[in-house]
Amino acid sequence: MTAPLVLFGVDVVDVSRVTRAMAYSGPAYTRHVASPDEHDLHVDPGLATAATVAVKECLVKAVGGRPPGFSWHDFEARGEASLPGVEWADPLLAAAVPEVEAATLVSMTECRAYAVRGASGSAALARLTERSAGDGAAVVGLARWGFRGDLIVAVAILTTTSRGALRCP
Repeated sequence: MTAPLVLFGVDVVDVSRVTRAMAYSGPAYTRHVASPDEHDLHVDPGLATAATVAVKECLVKAVGGRPPGFSWHDFEARGEASLPGVEWADPLLAAAVPEVEAATLVSMTECRAYAVRGASGSAALARLTERSAGDGAAVVGLARWGFRGDLIVAVAILTTTSRGALRCP
């Protein structure tokens, strides 16, 4: 049996850059990049939006870039605990996190599952089903991130699913 492909992305965001964009554009910037459910990623609105940008940039990198028709809302946070997925995706993310933490000196304590749809979902599904059957499959992601000073570091994994659950490791 061949295991399905997985896609990884890593990103680093300067919080002050995001807060400057928020100050310049007002609530329009936050609406552009974040769904209402993503406003609770942190009690500070600037950190919540910066965390959203960092995670979604990871997911964009995992997809392979911004496909035609891309929207930030192609990626939707689905809660801390789970999303239908494959059981072995959690250990892969857990194995990647320590190396990123060591390289950046940022502890990645936050976790969220993501549904991937729209143009990004189609692009990811095309990449993920190169070796595996994609009939009825959806794309899901799991991301971890952390803060240190004015820096957010995030890592994400994408895979296909039709069963099981992705949980934060």
